[in-house]
Amino acid sequence: MKLLILLLFFPTQCFAQTITAKQAQNLSKEIAGCIKKNSIFRDSLNLEGIEKDVEQHIDTFDTYKEVGYYYTRQLQKAGDKHSFYLHKSTLENFSQKQKENISFSFQLLEGDIGYLNIPGFFSSDNSVVNGFANQIHNAIRKLDSSENINGWIVDLRNNDGGNMWPMVLGLNPLIGNDVPGYFKNAGQKNLGEWKTTSPFNGVTIKAPYQLKKTGAKIAVLYSKRTASSGEAAAICFIGKPNAKSFGEVTAGLTTGNKLFYLSDDNIFVLAISCELDRNKKLYTGSITPDVLIEKTENDNVLEQAKAWLKE
Repeated sequence: MKLLILLLFFPTQCFAQTITAKQAQNLSKEIAGCIKKNSIFRDSLNLEGIEKDVEQHIDTFDTYKEVGYYYTRQLQKAGDKHSFYLHKSTLENFSQKQKENISFSFQLLEGDIGYLNIPGFFSSDNSVVNGFANQIHNAIRKLDSSENINGWIVDLRNNDGGNMWPMVLGLNPLIGNDVPGYFKNAGQKNLGEWKTTSPFNGVTIKAPYQLKKTGAKIAVLYSKRTASSGEAAAICFIGKPNAKSFGEVTAGLTTGNKLFYLSDDNIFVLAISCELDRNKKLYTGSITPDVLIEKTENDNVLEQAKAWLKE
């Protein structure tokens, strides 16, 4: 099963298709079934009562969106901040924009620090997904093979989510080949291991690279905007003896999500797993960095990270 960590908000798209009472009833049962079987918040929901409420007010739903949003609100009341309902075209449009503009960047700082700015990313195009993963991997290769790198900065401050797998496989030389995290699904005892070695979950690194200095320090930068798969990427570094995090507390969307394609041609994105780090510590909300830094006009986060790398 392919799991995606998705960003919380997609660009707004109008999908107010009108709906009959029968269609609303069918959609309600379909979404409730997905939640009942898969949601990690299902035990906090009175689904039977929710379905009865829908049945009693079935004539008040004028669009498919209203049904989907109703269930989103019920999940939010149960503590789920990461599940939502969206139109399929919204996802397709977002994916196309990612294809046209990926803002990943890298550079050499201070003469011996490799800097990687990893943005949020999602695409349904496998070639774009693999292209993004290999961009990150090749940037590490280029910096490390041509410079005397003594430390690394992984900047996740603008990473608001998407697909985690091209991020973590691209970052493999820094994360390492051991298991950096786990998923814990609803009702399952066994944990799902995260892998950063290629190929995995549709991502293939063409020429895997290993750092010249495998023990070099790694500073990971967080902000309030760091969310979802950005937080999953952050978790991959937690517990590494040579890594330290700096910045603000993250957004708190530390769940694994899956896309359920519905019969109305829309999508319900559902949180189906919790996340754990390499030491099997469970995350149920925001991640606090090792060095908490309040956001200021000056870039104290980057400066403190560089200072630690130079120690």
